[in-house]
This record gives sequence, structure tokens and C-alpha cells, in this order.
Amino acid sequence: MKLAERFRQPRLLRRDWVGDAVLTLVCAGVLAAAVFLPWANKDGEGQVNFSLQGANGISGVLQTRWGAPALLLALTAVVAGTVMLLTRPRRFTWLLGVLVAALGVAVFGVAQDAAAHIGWLDPGVGMYLTTLMGVLLVPIGLAAALVARFLAAAERRVAAETACPAAPPTGPPAPENAPPS
Repeated sequence: MKLAERFRQPRLLRRDWVGDAVLTLVCAGVLAAAVFLPWANKDGEGQVNFSLQGANGISGVLQTRWGAPALLLALTAVVAGTVMLLTRPRRFTWLLGVLVAALGVAVFGVAQDAAAHIGWLDPGVGMYLTTLMGVLLVPIGLAAALVARFLAAAERRVAAETACPAAPPTGPPAPENAPPS
């Protein structure tokens, strides 16, 4: 199969778009849950505490300056995943994939900014999960954008071919069909 022909007939289906939407929703759900998990633990001589409850005297992320951005990004990712799930790839739906990738970068940035400011405290489970979901959302979003572009282009091409079928080539009539001279 030639390379140009391969791009004309991609083996992508709408279920690829739905799969990216489901992955986005799963990551967004984990992000929303991570906001309520501890983002910092007490420093314990080289040991990291993976408990799901915060240590005494440590505020949860919602009581810090990173709480509102983390929660807002998680809710935006939930909305973007839901919109992806409810729509089909159209001309500009690739922008949803780009939005998801940008959300991943922003989530990672918020988690890294919080990690830089906790100083002597160890990261908690919430920060670990937030960082991981931020890293995963970037390729999921980019893949969704590419799938949307390819599927929308294929749909437009099929619609153009069916709306305007090619006229059969015309040439001189066959000798038996020619008018008498």
C-alpha cells in the first residue's frame, strides 16, 4: 500500500475518538479525586508516607494557593472529556484534543509548582496522582486531536464524493449509435 493511499484511507474509527474521550474522563476523575487526597506528608527520615489521610498540621491542597487551580483544571478536564464523548469528530473538534493536552501541561505545572514549595515535606499521594495524570493527558490529548483531524477529513472527503459523483467521460458515439449521414 502506498503511503499517500494510506493517508487517504485511515484505519481509524469513531471508537478511537470515544476511547480517547473515555481515557480523558478516567484521568479527569483521578485528578478530581487527587484534589481531596493529601498533597504533602511529614518527612520521615527518607521514607515516603503513602497514606490516604493527611498528616497532622498539614493543610490539604484546597487550603493552599494550588487548590483552586487544581480543582478548576480537574473540572475542566471532566467537561472536555464529556464533550468529547458526546460529540463526533467534526471540523474543529481537534481543538478539544489540543485543549486536553494543554490541560495536561497545566496540571503538571501546578503539581510541580506545589512540589517546589513543600520544601522539607514529602509529596503525598494526591501530588503523585496529579503529576501522573498531567503527564498522561498530554499524549491522550494529542492522539485525540490527530484522530479528530483524520476522521473529519475522511468524512468530508466521503461527503464530497457522494454529493457530486464524477460524470462519465464523454467521447464520440460508437459507430453503430452515430446518426445516419
